[in-house]
Amino acid sequence: MDLMNPPHTGMDLWSSLPPTWRRGALELATAHAADVFCGVAGAAGPWWPARPVVLRDAFYQELGELADRLGELILRTCMRRARTAGELQHALGLPDREVPMLRRDEPLGEHLLAASRPDVVLASGTPKFLEVNIEGAVGGTAQADLVSGRFLDLYEQELPTQGFTAPPSAVDARFAQIRAQFDHDPTVAIPLYQYGILAGATTEDERIERHRPMIESARRQGVTAFPCPWRDLYNDGEYRLFAKDRQVDAVLRLFVTSSEPPCDGLTAVIESARRGMVHLHTSEATWLLSNKTVLAWLWDDIDALPHTDQQFVREHVPFTVMASLEHEGIVAEAIADPSRWVLKPAHGHGGAGVLLGHTQQAETWRAALKTAVDTKDHVLQELVQADQLEMTFLDDRTRQLHSQPVPFVLGPFIFDRRISNVFVRHGAPGGGLIVNAQQGAAVNSVLLAPS
Repeated sequence: MDLMNPPHTGMDLWSSLPPTWRRGALELATAHAADVFCGVAGAAGPWWPARPVVLRDAFYQELGELADRLGELILRTCMRRARTAGELQHALGLPDREVPMLRRDEPLGEHLLAASRPDVVLASGTPKFLEVNIEGAVGGTAQADLVSGRFLDLYEQELPTQGFTAPPSAVDARFAQIRAQFDHDPTVAIPLYQYGILAGATTEDERIERHRPMIESARRQGVTAFPCPWRDLYNDGEYRLFAKDRQVDAVLRLFVTSSEPPCDGLTAVIESARRGMVHLHTSEATWLLSNKTVLAWLWDDIDALPHTDQQFVREHVPFTVMASLEHEGIVAEAIADPSRWVLKPAHGHGGAGVLLGHTQQAETWRAALKTAVDTKDHVLQELVQADQLEMTFLDDRTRQLHSQPVPFVLGPFIFDRRISNVFVRHGAPGGGLIVNAQQGAAVNSVLLAPS
């Protein structure tokens, strides 16, 4: 397979729709794309996706089942090495500053699979899981819901129906899961985190307004949720958490604690969380399961797994090892043939620090591998020759449509072990090879077609 010209994916059903219907849909996008993406965090133009990704319902369900199964395999590989969150932190070699909210006596168990959003690409149509973000801080729920719902509304108002449906709401699924943890209607704070803010909201008022779909969803689930600046949060003498004059039952942790600038409000949440005085969705123990080291452990364990699990890992998880002296033969292979490998920080996020071997100068690549081996905090992952997506964009500057194949990543949301919507990130004209919303990728979502 030619790495620079991978096949276009057959997962997306757009090209199989009637040509006259597609033309009508793109004409609607020319007039309304800015409306579809209005208020969608991370969608700032100038290239607006002129259509959603269209998935067959059966593929969507399969994607959710695969994501959930992988989460379970990851939990098991961690439980083979640790019984508690503190033991797992030690096994991963993480300093305390990386997980300041962690309750180290928290037992490992299936409750840690409450929320996830893996990063999935396709290789000749087969899902490949590059990363598995198992925790409550996964972003994109509101964006996915808004985009899929607005595209569906636009089509239903103007075009003959194609039997499309929007996936179940990821925002609703998240708040339903929070509500299930209480025997009363809880009050939930959503701190306005500072790190990784996506383009499109520049003021505090704009950021608060962006939370409106979440607040409305929470209300439908019997939850009182509200966004709040860190400065509003404090502890009382018993380390209960308050926001101004109201007590907080739970915190929707949409932030990576170690990335947030220190402040009194963050300290208040940390103090309450470590004493079990406030419920976190989700606890920082889940963040440990997102460490890319666990994918290397999965491959370390592969010969001891049941046959069906071995098959699953070989088919759906790219070969991953720690960049360490223990695997010096593979490190040597990566130096000799960079085109086959990707180097990733084990505890990184947001695409930061990811190096594609085939894009690096030989000396830069060699130096990066040496540093990784010395620090013992990177993984080497075999490069997936991923399918591309033929996407049409509206250029907001010229009002012209432009189509081209782009790299893409599917992010199925798994709440309470079930799939609810898919956050799609894909390249845009002039974009790079690393597809991440914090690095300029276009955000999109899916509609479902009957199987």
